[in-house]
Amino acid sequence: MHLHNLSRKFLRTATSLLLAVLMGCSVLPDRAESRSGEVLIIYSGNALGELKPCGCDKEEDQGGIERRMGYLKQVISQEPNTLLVDLGDNFKESTRQGKAKAQTMMKALARMNYDAITLGDKDLVYGNGFLNGIQNIPWVTANLQLESLTLPSSHTKTLANGLKVFVTAVADPDLFYTSPDSNVKLSDPLTALQKQLDGIRQSERPDLVVVLTHMPRDKGIKILEVPGVDVVINGHIEKDTDLIDMTPVEQEGKIFVQPGPLGQKMGELRVGIDPGGSKTFQQKMVRLGSKAPMDPEMTRLYDEYNSEVEELFMATLSAKRKKAQNRVFGTEQTCFTCHAEEHATWSKTGHSRAYKALEEVNKSFDPECLTCHTTGFEKPGGFISEIDTPELKNVQCEMCHGARLEHSQNPQGGFAKEARSACTRCHVKKHSPKFDFSRYWPRIQH
Repeated sequence: MHLHNLSRKFLRTATSLLLAVLMGCSVLPDRAESRSGEVLIIYSGNALGELKPCGCDKEEDQGGIERRMGYLKQVISQEPNTLLVDLGDNFKESTRQGKAKAQTMMKALARMNYDAITLGDKDLVYGNGFLNGIQNIPWVTANLQLESLTLPSSHTKTLANGLKVFVTAVADPDLFYTSPDSNVKLSDPLTALQKQLDGIRQSERPDLVVVLTHMPRDKGIKILEVPGVDVVINGHIEKDTDLIDMTPVEQEGKIFVQPGPLGQKMGELRVGIDPGGSKTFQQKMVRLGSKAPMDPEMTRLYDEYNSEVEELFMATLSAKRKKAQNRVFGTEQTCFTCHAEEHATWSKTGHSRAYKALEEVNKSFDPECLTCHTTGFEKPGGFISEIDTPELKNVQCEMCHGARLEHSQNPQGGFAKEARSACTRCHVKKHSPKFDFSRYWPRIQH
């Protein structure tokens, strides 16, 4: 009898526990609705091949792969719940040096352990084969298809705090060159995005939906209107002098942000998620200035790139020597004979020491630097190398006034007005952001 009562008691207890579990399961909220916590989204983009700032101006001495990696290692070691994304346009011009830059940039991004990188229109400049040869890049794009290269349409990351972040990407077809026989195809971005959002509704709902967009700012902001989207991060840049509006836009519990130009700053977007799914946002741009730590691994990678540029420079010297034009530049020494006072003024300016500045940073073989630190580089009769044309080192008179050997033989005036327009060929935003002719001219006035 005693055993029978115990058995009945056990059955009642077990039945009660089972009912409690079943009832509990029926009223438990969806898992995504019960999770809460914080996500730090770090975003970059629009680098246009800027591996390292040139250092010509202290204000623009920011960015570069060495500082970016140093910053990332520092932040991620302290922030376990991080999502790292890049918005593309990492390449620039289709040149041999530009391709070397692109290869170095991709190696750097692969080693930085990004979670998602989307393609910009500039990133197709070397074709699909180039992209296919790059390993360990977490491409994400929902509406762009490339022949012979499979690109994932989304990525889901589960953070240390249990939060799930879904990332997808769409691009504006108007920015890309496509044709019926093109190996690049783009579908409608809104249709592709909706397909991705419908797909995640069929499975476990993520806690945060992030959409990477590559399009003009006004189009990117409109993606906030799509139901189910929480964060839109947009990238696109046409040229390195472009200004980018990095002001965040919040709409009905969602946010739109953009990275700045040339990799000079890193975007940080801190997203707080409460148990009900509501989001709060804190955004800031982090300047990668001289105080940012320099990563030794990236320094070695940049040194490899530098060596490759030097090899390219040396390989072109033979061809340049064969094509050397007749002399057209008089040089500053010829100018001195008639314009001694003006020459004395020039001698006191940075223009007269421009080539030495390249030697100090081991850049006297870099074509991108030689253009603005020598006289007539890449022009007929202009600077070839320190060995071939030492008389054309530095920013001499004829960089502003034009090649004037003929003038020295038959003096005539009327060309001083050409000088003002010459300034802006080298005094561009990323090298000289504060350039103002009215303020700069008094420094070299003659």
